[in-house]
Amino acid sequence: MRASVERGSEIVPRGSRKPATPHMLRVYGAPRSIRVRHSIDAMQMASTAPTVSTTGFMLLHAAFAVIVGVQAVAVVRRVALAKAWMAKPREDRWHREPVALHGGVGVLVAWLLSTVVLPSMPSAIDLSLAVAVLPSVVLLAVTGLVDDLRHLKPWTKLLWQVIAAAAVGWTLADARGLSLADAGVIAAWGLIFCNSVNMLDNMDGACATAAIPGFLGVALVTGDPRVASIAGAAAGAMAAFWIWNRPRARIFLGDAGALPIGLLLGALAALVAIEFSPHHGEPWRSWTSWIVPALIGLPFMVDTGFVCVTRAARGQNPMIGGTDHLTHRALRKGWSPWGVLAAIAALGAVGVALVRLSVLNWS
Repeated sequence: MRASVERGSEIVPRGSRKPATPHMLRVYGAPRSIRVRHSIDAMQMASTAPTVSTTGFMLLHAAFAVIVGVQAVAVVRRVALAKAWMAKPREDRWHREPVALHGGVGVLVAWLLSTVVLPSMPSAIDLSLAVAVLPSVVLLAVTGLVDDLRHLKPWTKLLWQVIAAAAVGWTLADARGLSLADAGVIAAWGLIFCNSVNMLDNMDGACATAAIPGFLGVALVTGDPRVASIAGAAAGAMAAFWIWNRPRARIFLGDAGALPIGLLLGALAALVAIEFSPHHGEPWRSWTSWIVPALIGLPFMVDTGFVCVTRAARGQNPMIGGTDHLTHRALRKGWSPWGVLAAIAALGAVGVALVRLSVLNWS
């Protein structure tokens, strides 16, 4: 049977390539329970429709997060210096002098306040998606903080990452009325990004420089203002952190920030890919489920892929820290730190532009 779903006053048949918007959600050949959930979701979103554009919501949340984040990271840095919470130089790390740690705590405070406080205002969007991602983000923040302070075993840390990724896949799929297969795609990309973001956190400013265009890309491409607000807040929080982490870094992100930020970016990128997939409920049939998230996080994917391949070729564990990343190789060849950051930003912009152009073609 040819499935379709109402979009406001429209009936969109299966096979339509028109992207979803806050008032127009697609379901292709999905079970009735999922179609009903999508219809309910569409009505809820229509009743809480923003008074400004999706881009406007993204910019509002981003600006608020920048203001709060700069102050929050400053407070965390003062506490870290007072408590001697420092990242000390090691052979497998690039920095050569102690630097304050736990900057990710300030990032998450800024993201949380921007995500929760602004939607509480009149005429703002609902908190359903923010509530869906929050437990997993907090779980990985705590896991990362414990690892920063006491150094968890790699397999223990991976176990908590898997649990958090599975949880965010389930909760986001439930909130959006998606299939179990879609939940698996969200979880998989959440886990991949969780580790990729952590791996690129290897040079002053590198991680934030790659994450900002990724989150902005999610916010600009999605038709859901809830996703745009969450991503915009994350972009603003990372921009605030970049101010403190740019060369020469005064504070590091730490696993308490890298793990949850990676999970959040991966999950949102996968959600956007599913949003524009022509095969709802069957993500393995659509190239968007595999290509779009990789393009949104292109700098992370390039560095992680390069490191994993080269280390495997040398018989080394890809997950062990080292100074063989592309950033380190560029610095050794005479690149300036700012030149490396410019290359990362350009690569991120290219990935987001490719996604944006693809979305325009689909529409």
